[in-house]
Amino acid sequence: MWPWGHLAAAYLVYAMYTRFDPTRRQTAATLTALAVGSQFPDLIDKPFAWTFGVLPSGRSLAHSLLTLLLIAVVLHRLAALYRRTELSTAFTLGAFVHTLTDMSPTAVAGLLGGDLTQLQWLRFLVWPLRPPPPYANDTSFVEQFASLSFEPYVLFQFGLFGLAVAVWLVHGAPGLRSVTRRSKAVFTDFAD
Repeated sequence: MWPWGHLAAAYLVYAMYTRFDPTRRQTAATLTALAVGSQFPDLIDKPFAWTFGVLPSGRSLAHSLLTLLLIAVVLHRLAALYRRTELSTAFTLGAFVHTLTDMSPTAVAGLLGGDLTQLQWLRFLVWPLRPPPPYANDTSFVEQFASLSFEPYVLFQFGLFGLAVAVWLVHGAPGLRSVTRRSKAVFTDFAD
């Protein structure tokens, strides 16, 4: 999935999460944590695999549910010390949604149809216990962007992003007011 698809999916899940409990609010801080979390696995794995050659795949360490669980526990404990668990929750939710949305729709459909050979495409979920899948274009950022084509799955992600923006607007564009207020204050101080 492309970055905008991960962001959209994470926001839509988070919007439902905050709607079911009125004590949970969407703020500029939680939405920033969510956005960073929604990109986190790729921000770690892709450079360390493709640029530095330290990881075996662009979906390995930070895409592993084992790693994400460890990160979630550590972040939540740290956030609890500062009474900001809403930030660790948003980040963690974004990271888990990212990883789950990286599961190939073809592999998931195959598994649901009983084709166990499709499990090979989900091995990144338990890395390092299993090696990552043998992706054909898992080598560079240039190769990834060069392979971008407006096929149905990519168009679906654009549609998902549009839906996420629409839901955000319907919810009153949470976080926007505090960001614009702060930026006005910065520019006002700068002008003085």
